[in-house]
Formats: sequence, structure tokens, C-alpha cells
Amino acid sequence: MARRKAYEKISIDVEPFLSIMAIVLKLISLILVVIVMRIAMNPKAKRIISLNLWSGKGNVATMKTPTYFDCHTDYVTIYPGNTRVTWDDLQRPANLIEKSLDKVQDNRAEEYVVVMARPKSIKLYRTIRRLIGKRPIDVGYDAVDADFEVNWDEARKALAVKED
Repeated sequence: MARRKAYEKISIDVEPFLSIMAIVLKLISLILVVIVMRIAMNPKAKRIISLNLWSGKGNVATMKTPTYFDCHTDYVTIYPGNTRVTWDDLQRPANLIEKSLDKVQDNRAEEYVVVMARPKSIKLYRTIRRLIGKRPIDVGYDAVDADFEVNWDEARKALAVKED
């Protein structure tokens, strides 16, 4: 008859693994605390900002000036100028949006466009994107809440944007 082999008892030491896991958990906790503190200090975290687009010619770089299109459910507001363009106005050729985009295109080394989309503004947003897509200009997009109010005077001061 065959005898059974006596197996040696293997001892597993998990203490180094647990030490590493404790360090990882502490780091994750620290990251979460930092994120929560940032949210607690500025819960809405909303403001109009320049994307700091720079145009450079040689060694000289200049900051580009933004033109904002704020898409609402039934109209678009153009900043600077606080001009409203309705859906019916947008369907006409040579409307204010197209004129603004033409101006940005003519000065594309110094200007760019930012489109702000709100809930239920998809029809106007897509129309604006289609118009922008036809032009070789720099563009940025941002989603904002429906009740977000733009204080252009305050933003203009922060961005140092001149009114036309």
C-alpha cells in the first residue's frame, strides 16, 4: 500500500499586504477629502471663463478674445452685446449669428467662439454647431444648467474684453 505523503503546513504572512492596503486606503481618503473640500467651497463652480486660447506669431503670443453663444430653449444670446436671436431670426440668411461668426472668422488670429448649451436647447445648439462647422475658427463648448444666469459685466471685467 502506498503511504500518504505528509504535507508541510505553509504559513502565509499577509502583514506586508495589509500595510500596503492601509497606505492605499489613506491616499484614497485624502484624495476624496480634497475633492469634497473643493466642492464645498464652491458648490456651483460656474462662471464664464476664457479658455486662454493663444495665438502666436513668431515669439509673440497674444490671448484670443471670446465670443459666447448662450443657447436657450427658444433663443440664443450673443455675448458681448447681450443680443438675443430667436429661432425665426436664425432661419434668415445673414442673421446676427452668421455676422458674428463672419467677424470671428475674419479675425480668427485674435478671436474664438464658445457655445454654452442648456437643457432642451438641442435644436438651436445643433444649428449653431452646423454654422460653426462651415468656418475655420477655434471653438469651445460648455454645458450649463437651465437656471444659470450670465453676468456679462462681471465676466467682461474678469476677461478684460472690450465691448464693440
